[in-house]
Amino acid sequence: MSYIPENALIVQSDRTILLEVHSPTAAKAREAIAHFAELIKSPEHIHTYLRYL
Repeated sequence: MSYIPENALIVQSDRTILLEVHSPTAAKAREAIAHFAELIKSPEHIHTYLRYL
């Protein structure tokens, strides 16, 4: 697996989703996951969402 810095999301095996808020695609990614994930932590650079579906 390769790292692509433009991608805003990292999906982890425990059903959490990490959003890099300074990524150029962060706003679109946030909109896309809003339908199936809940924000649980929002420190400065990385926001953590829990997938509930």
